[in-house]
Amino acid sequence: MPFLHFSFSPLSVKTYGIVFIVLGTLFFAFTSWLMLNKIHATQVDVERNSQRAASAEIAQALVQLTNELEQVANALGEWDETRQQLSDSSYYGYWRDNRALHGGMAPDYVNAVELYNRHGQPLGAVAPGMPGLALPLQRVKVTKQGGRDFIYLSHPIQDLDVTGQDSGYAVLKVDFQSALQGVQHFRYADPASIVLSLHEGETILSDMAGHILFNVVPNEEISALLKFLIRYQYQIALIVLFLSWAFYAALSTLLAKPLLRLSQHIDTLRDGHDGLMLEPLGGALAVKELEKVRNSLNDYQHQLESMHSSLDQKNTELWSMAHRDSLTGVFNRRCFDEDWGMLLSVADGHRVSVSVMLFDCDHFKPINDTYGHHAGDHVLKSIAQILQDTLRSGDRLYRLGGDEFATMFLEADVQHVEDVAKRCVEAVDQYDFSVLGIKEPIRISIGLAHAEGVNAESLVMLQKQADVAMYYAKRPGRGKIALYVEDMAHDGNALLSNQVTNAVFEAIASGACLEMHYQPVVNLGSSKIEYYEALARIRREQELIMPGAIFPVVEGRRLEAEMDFAIMEKVLANLRDGMIPVGTGLSINISGPAVVHPRIKEKLLEFEPFLKDYKLVLEITETALITQLEKASANLNQLRAKGFKVALDDFGSGYSSLGYLANMPVDIVKFDISLIRSLEQDGERQGSIVEGLAMMIKKAGYSMVAEGLETEQTLEKVRHLGFSHGQGYRLGRPAPFAVLPPS
Repeated sequence: MPFLHFSFSPLSVKTYGIVFIVLGTLFFAFTSWLMLNKIHATQVDVERNSQRAASAEIAQALVQLTNELEQVANALGEWDETRQQLSDSSYYGYWRDNRALHGGMAPDYVNAVELYNRHGQPLGAVAPGMPGLALPLQRVKVTKQGGRDFIYLSHPIQDLDVTGQDSGYAVLKVDFQSALQGVQHFRYADPASIVLSLHEGETILSDMAGHILFNVVPNEEISALLKFLIRYQYQIALIVLFLSWAFYAALSTLLAKPLLRLSQHIDTLRDGHDGLMLEPLGGALAVKELEKVRNSLNDYQHQLESMHSSLDQKNTELWSMAHRDSLTGVFNRRCFDEDWGMLLSVADGHRVSVSVMLFDCDHFKPINDTYGHHAGDHVLKSIAQILQDTLRSGDRLYRLGGDEFATMFLEADVQHVEDVAKRCVEAVDQYDFSVLGIKEPIRISIGLAHAEGVNAESLVMLQKQADVAMYYAKRPGRGKIALYVEDMAHDGNALLSNQVTNAVFEAIASGACLEMHYQPVVNLGSSKIEYYEALARIRREQELIMPGAIFPVVEGRRLEAEMDFAIMEKVLANLRDGMIPVGTGLSINISGPAVVHPRIKEKLLEFEPFLKDYKLVLEITETALITQLEKASANLNQLRAKGFKVALDDFGSGYSSLGYLANMPVDIVKFDISLIRSLEQDGERQGSIVEGLAMMIKKAGYSMVAEGLETEQTLEKVRHLGFSHGQGYRLGRPAPFAVLPPS
């Protein structure tokens, strides 16, 4: 099972101290919360127990009060004086107020006594507050009068002469609160708070216990204990806060500040720009371990200072080794990346003018393969020296890799940069490379990208733009120098995109996405299609990639021969499938590297069985430098002997056209589209030159093909000049054979 890795950012000592204090405070707060909850729960239990005890106490008092009132009522009913009053009530008022209430018969909590005859009529004037007697008799009534609770106890007085008959009734008015306090000493219930939950004038006949309200007598000892515990918790909290502050102050003084001193000293030591000459860290530290670190740091600083002088010299040597190209002596790719990064940082927030110039040696790989790596190294060193001598004294030349060089210009206008590029091209053209044993001319292509007064974000694209411009400069008719413009953006992005590159590799590897289109080459005398030129396309995800995007990638990756062989396989498959009409023919473009490739004869001889039915033309691209001219001529002569025709393609747009024509076995000359278009301008000098060339080549016995015919006027003019064949949109567009018109 793989280990899990967690990233952890270190924290300061003060932070750890604060975290420790916070955690300790939280722990104390949690334990205090638990303690307070326990105290509160204890307090609730005590109050609940006191409530229950008070309820029991009141219930017991009610029982005692009821019993005592029954005894008082019985005693009053059996008293002889009571019976005398029922017989003779002449002195009833005196007897009631003096003998019954104050003669020791009734307790003090009895407020009034009233006697009634057997018919429920009072024996005298009823005392204030005493109700009348209603029959049948209700033994107990409780009511609230004047905010006080009173019990009215009615008791029958039996007739001694007639068994089972009452001679009258006695009613006692009892003060409820006074009666309870008289029969019971309360410990838990507050006797002064005992009341009945009755409204003024409300009367109940029973269930006094269900209407009693009371307060519990506070437990002073428990309350005092609880208050003490709470106060103790607050005191501990204050102590904890004080200890936390003291701990933080000690941590800051003894650890954090000394560590900060050490860290600042190390930072100063690290960031010093004038060497390591820094005063040692002084002042003893209170913590033994930190003092040891301070001493060790001072010792280490002394060692660094002693090494500093020797390192300066070694660093200078290492910088030169790391930033100079070992072959040419100019700056290398690493130095370019560092300078570019510094340029971006300087441009951040500012507006600067920057130009990037990329140099590339044309067809360096064939030269390197033909003459060997030793000669190729001498070519690179010579080009580097030429460019360095041509650039300004302060300009840096970088070798980015292989045969690619670069330089940068700050605050230079476009015209000046283009002038420098022209001087560089001319200087390389004028250099005599024959001293290195190289017979072919050496040329360079230059791509320029310029940003005028832009910020750092815009500068990031300059390298890519210069790269796009360099590929444009390599194309025929571009003059070897190209300045990037927005029109190149779409095609340039396609040129350099991974999708196009991958498509090219896929086409070469399997041929699956390679698609052949064929453009008619018409005999201008008979107006019949004589043969078709095979033109490569790549179809990828329903998108057709055109040669303008394909072949710069092929040339940039030095895959010309491999691409030619893949195209030959595709054309052979079309021939075998009978797609090409019998009696016509095909022309196949062959690049310079493919003409001298060891497999070229073997590959082309696969077409030999078709020579009896088809005219097969090999078009040698005149713009491609053929470095082994003798070997190329030998290969072409052998193929001509087999029946192939050889055409010099794009005549007039590349290297030494007349020299190629004189030294190579050629049957057909295809005039480049740029020469044909010059014929459309009447009276132009260039058109006159083209007419003269056509007459000279026709007289020498070559067949001539005019490319790029788009108008009837141009078609008539090339007929008049003696061109035997023509090709262009006027005569037919490239397309697969499935959509081509019949010949």
